[in-house]
Amino acid sequence: MSIISVNKLNFSYSQNDKVIPILSDVSFKIERGSYTALVGSNGSGKSTLAKIICSLIPLEQKEETLKNEKTIQIEENVTLGLVFQSPKDQLVSAVISRDTAFGPQNLGLKKDEVELRTIESLNTVEMLSKANESTSAISFGQTQKVAIAGIVAINPDILILDEAVSMLDEVSRKGIYDFLRFWHKQGKTIIHITHDEEAVYEAEKIIFLEKGHILFDGSKEDFISNQEYFSMIKGPSLKSIKSKGTVSSEVALEFENVYFNYNEKNSVNNISFKLYKGSLVALTGPSGAGKSTIMELGSGLLQPLSGNIKTIDRPVLAQQNCSSALFEAFAADDVAFGPRNLGLKGKELKERVVSSMEKVRLPFAEFGEKQSVHLSGGQKRRLAIAGILAMDKDIIFFDEPSAGLDGQSRYEIMNLLRQLADEGKTVLFSTHKRDEASFADREIYIEDGKIAFDSYTISGDSSSVFENLVKKEDKLQDMEPYSFVTTLNNLRNISQRLSSAKVKNATLISNAPPVLKILIFLAMFVFSIAARPLYLCAIAFVASVLYCVISGFKIKKLLVAMLKILPFLLVFSLFQLIFHSPLPGEVIYINLKYFTITPSKLLFCLKTLLRTDASLACISAFFVSTPEYDLIDGMNLLLKPLELLKIPVRYLILILEIIFRFIPLLVEETSGIIKTQLIRGGFGKVKNGFAKLKVMIPMFVPLIIQTIKRSETLADAITMRCFK
Repeated sequence: MSIISVNKLNFSYSQNDKVIPILSDVSFKIERGSYTALVGSNGSGKSTLAKIICSLIPLEQKEETLKNEKTIQIEENVTLGLVFQSPKDQLVSAVISRDTAFGPQNLGLKKDEVELRTIESLNTVEMLSKANESTSAISFGQTQKVAIAGIVAINPDILILDEAVSMLDEVSRKGIYDFLRFWHKQGKTIIHITHDEEAVYEAEKIIFLEKGHILFDGSKEDFISNQEYFSMIKGPSLKSIKSKGTVSSEVALEFENVYFNYNEKNSVNNISFKLYKGSLVALTGPSGAGKSTIMELGSGLLQPLSGNIKTIDRPVLAQQNCSSALFEAFAADDVAFGPRNLGLKGKELKERVVSSMEKVRLPFAEFGEKQSVHLSGGQKRRLAIAGILAMDKDIIFFDEPSAGLDGQSRYEIMNLLRQLADEGKTVLFSTHKRDEASFADREIYIEDGKIAFDSYTISGDSSSVFENLVKKEDKLQDMEPYSFVTTLNNLRNISQRLSSAKVKNATLISNAPPVLKILIFLAMFVFSIAARPLYLCAIAFVASVLYCVISGFKIKKLLVAMLKILPFLLVFSLFQLIFHSPLPGEVIYINLKYFTITPSKLLFCLKTLLRTDASLACISAFFVSTPEYDLIDGMNLLLKPLELLKIPVRYLILILEIIFRFIPLLVEETSGIIKTQLIRGGFGKVKNGFAKLKVMIPMFVPLIIQTIKRSETLADAITMRCFK
């Protein structure tokens, strides 16, 4: 019995008055309880097809040409669950457990059932131990696990996974496949959109989509026996790529006893290693081990707490989250951004762009004028890599460069990395794939922020070929972090505070019930802004400071915050001294043409200062003692009586929850754009505050674009979590 039927589906989009076809005359059926792998190269239309099936992309029905037969038919009362290709787009809540519980809550399940599903789903993806952590404080691979848990928790009849294991390490990937086997045995229907050869072996049926057309629709056995089609998915063996260069004895980069942590937890713990010119090095380890952190430290995006990083040249980094690395509207413009900042113009600039795009198999003639937003996930990754290649730097870092790529594209990217090393460049890349790690000259395995082992191998020879190299380290210089590293650190701290999943130190206020916390804050805050006589303003200020103390907010931090807003208050006071009228008959201390100082004016400025500082203290105390989940729970209880008036409280709570999720997302987006611009020379050598502000102005346009994209995908995520 068919649970999904697709009949003569066509889909295209318009760009610059051109119609770009995505899917052409696609027809197939999915049987209830089947396990289907939907495979095909990057840009073949797989993700678009999944979104159309889930009604995330509207489809016009042309009944007259289809003889009243619908293009897509799905069995009635069937729940679909789609795990997005970009996992960060799927998370709704700022806390892992609450994000997983979001779907079951929308289904109207009882509290005990919601809790049970949350525990089971997180346990399935081995994230139960991190249930109370922030969704913004985990690695990209761990985010992928949480995204899977959130969809599994709604117990969908049809589970669609769009490259849902591409960022996972070998052990985690095995765990997900074990779960999918169990899920399938329960009679569930699975559609796995993938480039993973392993997924082909797991499935019963294969649908092979290429350039919008179905080339194969049949059994797994028949597909594997068809060498032409199967080889397109599998891709050539990396063993066929031979090194044509030799590793130099010159050290290109050195980590020496480097420490770094997030939130008082060691992320990188006493890391020491050297990278040699002309070497291709794989950085491996489980999700969250610290690989991306090491790359950001090595490229100057993070500053070590201790230790030294020395290099012959500042490395460039192709980031793991390729969507954040693209901010120009058109593909060629994005690739040109870096070399243009290096001073390239005209013919030389175009040649660099064309060459870089050709190297990643995105021909300039075909993709140059394509909008980056319309590229597939794999094409976006290749475009991001092209932008880094265009910088033509001596040391290049690639964070998961093959994630989400089809077999042929993966082979070409790995071949490209080998060619770069053969040219004398130093290449470091992270990977979860064993054949890629074996392909490299050397593997550095990271576990819990430490080097578990460092294997020196070239062409299969296990001997320590670097031990007896003549040292040539005289060219190394201390690697200076970017001048914007403080800005990035501040943004990260803001994001962590906004999405904090727990209170650091238990206090009298933090241990109070959520409703009481909210009522205390509202009373204190209203009192601080409503006070008018000077003695009440003084009482409000003292009470607010005491509120900070018993909430666990450090007085030193409060004083720093007050000092930061003091210049703005002084400017405001100056305006009051100019425009505020003196009282009749009062003493005038200073009388200029437009400027007078009187007792009433000074009193007004003093009261404003006290009220503002009191309000600031209230807000600081509330947010340090009230995590997001307490605020949501408290508001839920406070607004409960409104349900009797048939006011949709659930919508109000959802809006509040989305705000708490969306603001940190925008902060992360801003941080990602700054990182990309820094890596590709966008800010130059800016040091002072005013110059920083000036160069940051152009980034607001891509931030607005990314905000719109984020809001659209967040709406899709909420839809897939059964919110109605």
